[in-house]
Order: sequence, then structure tokens, then C-alpha cells
Amino acid sequence: MYRKVLVPLDGSALSSAVLSRIRPIARCSGARVVLLRVVPEIGMRIGAPAPPTDAQLAAQPDAPLETVPLEIAHYESAAREYLDRVAAELAAAGIVTHTRVVTGPVAEGILDVANEEGVDLIAMSTHGRGGLGRFLLGSVASQVAHYAKMPVLLVRAMTDEQAPAEYSYRKILVPLDGSDFSHAVLPHAREVAVCVGAQVIMLQAIPEPEPEASEAHWMLTFGGPASIGEVPGEGGLRPGMDPLVRRQWAESIRAELVRRTEYEMEAAQSNLNAAASVFKSAGVPVETMIQVGRPAEVILDAATANAVDMIAMATHGRSGIQRLLLGSVADRIVRHAHVPVLMVRPESTGT
Repeated sequence: MYRKVLVPLDGSALSSAVLSRIRPIARCSGARVVLLRVVPEIGMRIGAPAPPTDAQLAAQPDAPLETVPLEIAHYESAAREYLDRVAAELAAAGIVTHTRVVTGPVAEGILDVANEEGVDLIAMSTHGRGGLGRFLLGSVASQVAHYAKMPVLLVRAMTDEQAPAEYSYRKILVPLDGSDFSHAVLPHAREVAVCVGAQVIMLQAIPEPEPEASEAHWMLTFGGPASIGEVPGEGGLRPGMDPLVRRQWAESIRAELVRRTEYEMEAAQSNLNAAASVFKSAGVPVETMIQVGRPAEVILDAATANAVDMIAMATHGRSGIQRLLLGSVADRIVRHAHVPVLMVRPESTGT
């Protein structure tokens, strides 16, 4: 289970929405929380205190000169005060914390501190706005999720009024695509489920069957795919041919697509049954689901219909029928999910 968690904050109420989501995990695992504020260098001078004038220097000739630019010192001091307040709140909940303030590019700062501290989880909001920075999917959050070597828990930002004081993980949705890459999430989802006492729902989406490229060519040319029976007539299916023959071909095409869907569903069920053993062996209640449709929509709909409290998935996964890839399915899920999304990057995918 996680031993040290990095929580980047930007000082805004939106970015602090992650705190209620990470508290249950930190408490049950005994993880230490590292609170981080990255002070970006760009835009610091906006609203910064003005440097001393010549008259002020003449009036106080012995005053020590600042060795750090005043605006940087001002922002870093404010950042430390803010993190100290958050740390005190977490300490009152029995969570051990320490704070870090660094200066520089936000995403790079988060990743550098994650590596320096040896954290095994980064938890952050997908959106956050404050005087010192922004967390936006497609920007900071997506960079962190893409390049982090450890799992990333992305939490949809919300105001203090919207965020519950306490958050419970009762159900975790684990989407798979049948590939070994997508299975990388299983040990992480198992550990979280054991820690917080959650039930796991495993889901595999089967996209609507479509003719292969060669079959599509034959359908456009002759009215049906070459792989389904013999092409009727010397010239194949052409406009003006017997309606009965054309209807029979259409029915054979539909039957073939149904057969392919059934085959994919059988393979998916076999995959889910094997993966479910990971949870059953740990005593975690688990159920499996297979649904036909676009993967992202299927996952989001299942999350809502089953009132899950977390979605845990791999950021990369490939198979013949779908992909779980940041910027595609996973990106859409993080943008639209109303629950935290735990993203695990398989080690074998490289950069």
C-alpha cells in the first residue's frame, strides 16, 4: 500500500478538493503526506511589493538588502503559511505530513519533488485556480499523469461548498480492455479496496462491431463483405439485383457481426473472470460487467449507474478492440467523471 503521498496545491479552494479524497486512503494506509506548493516564476511581479526607492535606501542606509527578489520571498512566505495551515488540519485527523515549497515550472516541480521524496502516489485536482498557478487537464495535470512514474489520483475540482467534509470509498470501478497493459491497475485497485473496505466492479466495454477494411471495400463495391459466403452472381451484388438476394446478404452480414460480438463478449468474460481472482484472493467483493458501446461512454455511464466512488484504470492499454490511452479514453473519463480517477501507468510502456 502507499507509504508516501504527494499532494500539490495552489492555494485555491478548487485545488484543495483533493484533501477530502486522500484523507481516507492516508488514514487507513498510514501514509505520510507531502504537501507541495510550486511557486511559478512567470507572473510573480503582478501585485508584488515594489522594490525600495533611492529615498528609502537613503533614509535607511543600514537596512539589509534582500538577496532574494522581494516578490519571490513574498510568495514563498505566503505559500509556507498556507501549507502549514493545511498540515495542521491533516495532523488533527491523525495524518503525518510535511511541507515543501519550490520555485519554477509547476508540472516539472511536481514531478521533481515526487522523485526526490520517493512518493508512491501523487494526488491532485484536475482544475485549480489561484494567484500562483492553475491545474488544468491538458496542462499541469495531464503532464503529471503522463510523465509520473507512480500512480496519479486525479480529483475533479470543486468548491468548499460542493466538497464533502468526509469522503468514503465504497465502490471502485476497474475498467479493463483485455490487454496485459490494462491489467497493471489490478494490484493498485486491490490494495486500495482492501485498505478502505470497498467493493470492486470490473468492467470491459465491447465497441460496436464494424466491418473490417477489406469487408467495407466489398460492401461498397458489391453490397456485402467477401468473407461472408460466396459473392452471388458473376459480377457480385450490384444495383438492381434481386431484392430477396440483397436482403439475404444483409441478414448474413448482421448475423456475422452478432457472432463477432458474442465472441468478443466470451473473451471479455474469460478475461474478467481471471482478473477477478486478484480481488477474490484478497477477500474483496467483486462483480463483473460487460457492455457494448463506446468505451469512454460505457465507463462513465457505468460509474454513474453503479454510484461508484472511484475509477481505477491504466493510462495505456491496447488490444484489437479498444485502447485506454491518456488523451483518448482516459482523458475523456478524467474530464467528465465526478469521482476520483486513479491512473496507473504500466512500467513496460516507456515514455
